[in-house]
Amino acid sequence: MEMKKSAILIFCLLVMTSAAASAYGASGKNLRLLFFYRDNCKWCKMMDDVIYDPSIKKIFQNNISVEKINVYGTEKLDGEGLAGTGLKRRYGVFGVPTLIFIGPGNKELLRIPGVVTKEDFKDLVCHRVGIKSLFCAK
Repeated sequence: MEMKKSAILIFCLLVMTSAAASAYGASGKNLRLLFFYRDNCKWCKMMDDVIYDPSIKKIFQNNISVEKINVYGTEKLDGEGLAGTGLKRRYGVFGVPTLIFIGPGNKELLRIPGVVTKEDFKDLVCHRVGIKSLFCAK
């Protein structure tokens, strides 16, 4: 009887793990990338170029929606009516650029403060965030 319970538990864990892993697959925009920036920030422009590079956009396609948030913006951006300044406080952003990957259940998956190269960003997206895309292969 104890062996049967263990087998059932292992099966349930495998099913849950598979379901969680496929949530990051190419089945829809399940992840959000919050890109906190400010106008006239040369570092933010560098990250903007990385995020909107054609090779990165291919990885994001059907996987990640990008939300650019001006930390000094007053335009209401999210479903709760918060502007950039409020979102900056909510997510504890102290400097720009800051990129935050948000997964199912509004769970923070990865935070990238500052600038990274396109290659490092691709590696983080494909391996740390767990995006499944043919464009992740080197």
